[in-house]
Amino acid sequence: MLLEEEGADVVAVADAEEGAETAIRVLPDAVICDIDLPMMDGFYLIQRLRDHEIRGNLTPSIAIALTGHDGDEYRLRSIGEGFQHFMTKPAHPDALITLIQQSLSARMLS
Repeated sequence: MLLEEEGADVVAVADAEEGAETAIRVLPDAVICDIDLPMMDGFYLIQRLRDHEIRGNLTPSIAIALTGHDGDEYRLRSIGEGFQHFMTKPAHPDALITLIQQSLSARMLS
């Protein structure tokens, strides 16, 4: 997997419910999530994670919405729901890696 080649530990899940439970348990540095997921959408996942982070006074995970939707409506909703970044598919692998690296560096500085 691309991110593993860059030294990342990657956990892949099948749906938003499993993703939310895993993210709450693992507390990852970054979450890359599609908006269109089986059963519940990516907005549900990020809302659950953000609620857990706020209640626990935890440093927020970097959250990237990676989706086939490219309209402003989805971009604005994604940011409003708790994603810090929005990328449309197909995302260039180098752009995704750069975004993650820059976001992690910025988080360490703050």
